[in-house]
Amino acid sequence: MKILKSLVVIGAVAALTVGATGAVFTSQATVAGNTFSTGILEIRVNGGHSTAGFSYPNAAPGGIATKTFTLMNYDQPRFAGPSTLAAKEIIPAAVMTSGDAILYNALQVRLYANAGWSGCSNPGTNPFVPGKGCTVYSGPLSGLTGTAAQDILHATQWGSQAELPAGWSLTMLMEVELPVSADDTLQGKTTTFDLGMTAYNPHR
Repeated sequence: MKILKSLVVIGAVAALTVGATGAVFTSQATVAGNTFSTGILEIRVNGGHSTAGFSYPNAAPGGIATKTFTLMNYDQPRFAGPSTLAAKEIIPAAVMTSGDAILYNALQVRLYANAGWSGCSNPGTNPFVPGKGCTVYSGPLSGLTGTAAQDILHATQWGSQAELPAGWSLTMLMEVELPVSADDTLQGKTTTFDLGMTAYNPHR
């Protein structure tokens, strides 16, 4: 009989234990509606994704073709665009698209940027030329590549860690020269190239 009573007590305790583990307090909190959106970086030339370049026929040694354009970070309220991010770095690069490589390789190019002041942040490497701006690049056209070219913003009056905020712009000048040393091998040649600008945020 004692054994039976003990079994009954043990069974009751077991039932209480099961009941206790089945009853718990609960509470919940939520961090809801999380949204992650990316910004837009849109660089344009004269308001478009591209603009017409120069045409220089019948060039002789010493001839210089020029092209002035505005480089824009295309955003409101100055421009009717969607850009919301600052350009932290802008790299120019030239690419030959057709024609005679011998002429393309002989041409010299100078690229200037003007943010509206009369001095340059890095005058030792980017001298200011009155009426043109800070020198971004001066050398062979074939050498104006994405790896060799200097950041346009580094050359301007805004400094080595400058940026082009959304809605702001720069005036640019490109000069392409046939050197006075050009010889008869370049007569009757034609070359066509594009000058591209690649903007980055953040820096590469």
